[in-house]
Amino acid sequence: MPNRPQGRYRTPGESGQPSTAFVEVGSVVLEISEQEYRDQGYEPDFDELPCKTGYCFVDQRKDKRQKR
Repeated sequence: MPNRPQGRYRTPGESGQPSTAFVEVGSVVLEISEQEYRDQGYEPDFDELPCKTGYCFVDQRKDKRQKR
């Protein structure tokens, strides 16, 4: 049975670049865009992936304040 792709962590986009997710498939790790990750329906949800840097948490707080 082939290994199912699994999201491992994410990084925020910088300088106009999209946010990315790192997906593990067996022993291979691929970096893909946030949109591709969401389109493929990988688990866990993109917003639940741990962040490789602390910047994701800063971005989340900004997003929550803007939605209020």
